[in-house]
Amino acid sequence: MNQITALYYRHNVNVQPRHIRKDTLGYYDLTVVKKGVLYYVCNDGIVSLKPGDIILMRPGEIRQRLDSTTYSDYASFNFYTDMDLSSLPGIIKESLNAEVDTLLIACDQIYDRMSENYLEETAYIVGALLFYLRENIANLQMKPLALKIKNYIQKNYAEKITLQSISEKFHFSASYCNSIFKKENNKPIVDYLIEERLRKAKELLVHTNLPLPQIAAKVGYEDYNYFSRLFKKNTCYTPMQYRKLYAK
Repeated sequence: MNQITALYYRHNVNVQPRHIRKDTLGYYDLTVVKKGVLYYVCNDGIVSLKPGDIILMRPGEIRQRLDSTTYSDYASFNFYTDMDLSSLPGIIKESLNAEVDTLLIACDQIYDRMSENYLEETAYIVGALLFYLRENIANLQMKPLALKIKNYIQKNYAEKITLQSISEKFHFSASYCNSIFKKENNKPIVDYLIEERLRKAKELLVHTNLPLPQIAAKVGYEDYNYFSRLFKKNTCYTPMQYRKLYAK
């Protein structure tokens, strides 16, 4: 059975969010933005959270929030849990709906009563909120996530791309990104990346006179020998043989 321990809850209304210094979290931190804008420093730089957005930070992650001059309304939870949250991204866009708002109102009512066991009651709300997000929001984002990864690879195939860099880019775990991508495209991310790189290499071999090592570098492979072996494994031809066969 999933265990949740609530540590903190606060609903900030009509305040200017203040700076939170950079530190490593020892618990989960979930914040729902109802109004205004919050600014966090993440892997991709500064991320702005607008009304309806949710940020979920995990134990071991670095948290840093910047000052904002915008008056905002946002609710924050700190908690421990053994619930599997790997399918949830770090940033969940446009996710404040009637169901989520109802849970926040219930939590406000618990907080206002401030009974001696209000954190235990808050834990039930946190559990319901996480369950809803996991079972509904992540599923709604499944296809868009696969498409975003595919488009990203198509535009950045020459860059250093790994499952970890994909995970950091899209704020999902590496295993979840790979699982969703494979479900939508019938192949894992690494296989698609290789396929896309070799597709571009074929175009360059046929339509340009670029030296072979330069072509390898242009599609993301600094080691030409590795590129040549990979090309032959997937096409049954060396790059030179392919050029001689198909170049016009």
